[in-house]
Amino acid sequence: MFEGAKSILVVKLSSIGDVVQALPVAAALRRRFPDAYIGWAVGPAAAEVVRGNPHLSETLVVGGSGDEPGSRSVPPVSAPLRLRRALREKEFDLALDMQGLLKSALIAYLSGARDRIGFRNFQEGTFLFNNRRIVPDRRDVHAVEGYLGFAWAVGAEAEPLDFTIATSEADARAAEELLSGRDEVAALIPGARWESKRWPAARFGAAADAMREEFGLTSVVVGGPDDRVLAQEVAEAARSEMVDLTGETTLKQLAEVFRRCRVVVGNDTGPLYISFAVGVPTVAVFGPTDWRRLGPYGEGHVKVRAGLDCGPCRRRRCHPLRCMEAIGTEQVVGAVREVLDRREGRGGDGGR
Repeated sequence: MFEGAKSILVVKLSSIGDVVQALPVAAALRRRFPDAYIGWAVGPAAAEVVRGNPHLSETLVVGGSGDEPGSRSVPPVSAPLRLRRALREKEFDLALDMQGLLKSALIAYLSGARDRIGFRNFQEGTFLFNNRRIVPDRRDVHAVEGYLGFAWAVGAEAEPLDFTIATSEADARAAEELLSGRDEVAALIPGARWESKRWPAARFGAAADAMREEFGLTSVVVGGPDDRVLAQEVAEAARSEMVDLTGETTLKQLAEVFRRCRVVVGNDTGPLYISFAVGVPTVAVFGPTDWRRLGPYGEGHVKVRAGLDCGPCRRRRCHPLRCMEAIGTEQVVGAVREVLDRREGRGGDGGR
C-alpha cells in the first residue's frame, strides 16, 4: 500500500508535548520510504522540536516568519490560497493528518495529496478533507502508540522508536554556560498551561531541598518567561541553592540542559516530554490528565499521581485542587530515588 509515494506530508502542528510523542513516525516513514521527500507541517511554537530532524527532508512552519536551513515558513491556514501554492510546490502524494482537527485536515487537503490519511472519527468535520480515515482513534493506549497507527497504516515498522530532537554544538555550549559548569543537577518544571496541572510551588522547593540533601543535586528551574513568578515561589520555599533558567533557553538549548541533568521532575507540560525524549530519567507529576496515555514513554521513568476517584477529569481549573494537593513531597522524592537507583544499577521496580 502507498508503494509509489515519492513526496509525503506529515501534519502535526502542536502542542510541544504532542509533537514530541509523534516524532517516531518520522523515523518509521524514512525506513519505509528511504528516497521520498518527507515534510512536516508544524506550528511556530513547536517548530524547534522537529527542525533539523535527520529523518525529515524539510520542516514547514505554518504561519511562521523567516526561513532556516532545512526549514521554511509557509502561510497560515487563514490564507488558504497562498498556503495551497506553497504546499503544492512539492507535489505531495500522501498526507498524514496526525492532528485530527479541521485546520490540519484542511492543510492535508490543500497539499494536493491524493491520499490523505486521518483518524477514524468525525471530529471537527475532518471527514470533509481526509479521504482515508483508517487510523483508530484509540484512547486505551499511550499517545505514542496512537500516533504510530499512522506508520502502521502505510506499512512502516515502528521499531526502533526514535525521538530525536536535533541540537547543535552552539546549543550545547549555551547549556554549559547556563549551568556554569554544574554537573550534579536536577531540573524542575513547576509550570503548566493549565492551573490544575501545577503541583504546588512550595513542594517543588521542599523536593529541591530533599534532593540536595540526599543526592547532592542542585536544582535548576526551567520553563518559559511566564513561569518566572512560579520559579521565584519555588526559590523562596527552598533553603538550598536554586538556579533560575525560566525564559532563558530555546527548546533546543533546553534539550541540552536536560542532557546534563541526572533527573528531571515536572508537571504534565511540554518541556517534560523533551526530557524523556533525550533519555533523561523523568519523574512526572500527574493530576487532571490521563497518566496512562500521556507523559514519559518507556522504561526508566516514573509517573506520580494521587489516585483519587475523581481523576482524570481534564478540568483546567478545579477548587479545591485535591489531586495535586494529595501528592506529598516524599512521594515525589521517592520517585526520584527510584529512577536514580534504576539508572545507576541499584534496583527499583520502575512503576508507581
